[in-house]
Amino acid sequence: MRAIILAAGMGSRLEKITEKVPKALVNVGGKPLLAHSIATLISEGITDFVIVTGHKSYKIKEYVEVNFEEINVEYIHNNRYDETNNIYSLYLAVRQISAPFYILNSDILFHPDIFSSIHSTDKKNLTISVDFRENLGKEEMKVKVEGDRVIAISKKLDPSDSDGEFIGITKVTKKSGEELYECISETMEMHGKRVFYEHAFQRMIDRGYEINYSKTLGLPWTEIDTIEDLIFARKEVYPAIAGK
Repeated sequence: MRAIILAAGMGSRLEKITEKVPKALVNVGGKPLLAHSIATLISEGITDFVIVTGHKSYKIKEYVEVNFEEINVEYIHNNRYDETNNIYSLYLAVRQISAPFYILNSDILFHPDIFSSIHSTDKKNLTISVDFRENLGKEEMKVKVEGDRVIAISKKLDPSDSDGEFIGITKVTKKSGEELYECISETMEMHGKRVFYEHAFQRMIDRGYEINYSKTLGLPWTEIDTIEDLIFARKEVYPAIAGK
């Protein structure tokens, strides 16, 4: 299987840090976020990658080519990264490759066993990694489930009526690849290119396509959008992952 890593965003909420480097190359625990993700996937036997770039794309290429000579990488550049959201970056990738594949946001730091859990699932439908927890807020990409199925996904869900948070790791099976592409295209037609790709997941649900989930098992992870997120990742999450 291949992995699509979405790394086009500007990371503007990280202020001066991402003026010099793309968010995917922000350092946590001595190496960039992107390096943590790639190393985890390599450990699971994945060596074929599609990286969608945008802001300061040349720095991502330079880093990967120097530090990961053992992998095969196709770069897809989103030249509209400053006026689109991640649904358009994902569209540029999925229109060119066929399932099965993984989708990873580049701004997440996660325990390797979280990926191992979704990697080992034998579910035939599109499967997303979900952190089942309480105390969800407005900014989280919230998820509601019923049995093995995801029945709703949106930041706009009522936190008190949600079961967990989608963490930005997806397994697209052979069965679900065409369903996803179809719903990404339909979502952009209806809502434009400035929405989150999770809108397409909800479109799949609305169309009657089944989405399943894999649990994070309480293992540490975080998304990094702000300076506060970065401090939390460096002081709390990375030490927990590294066992320090």
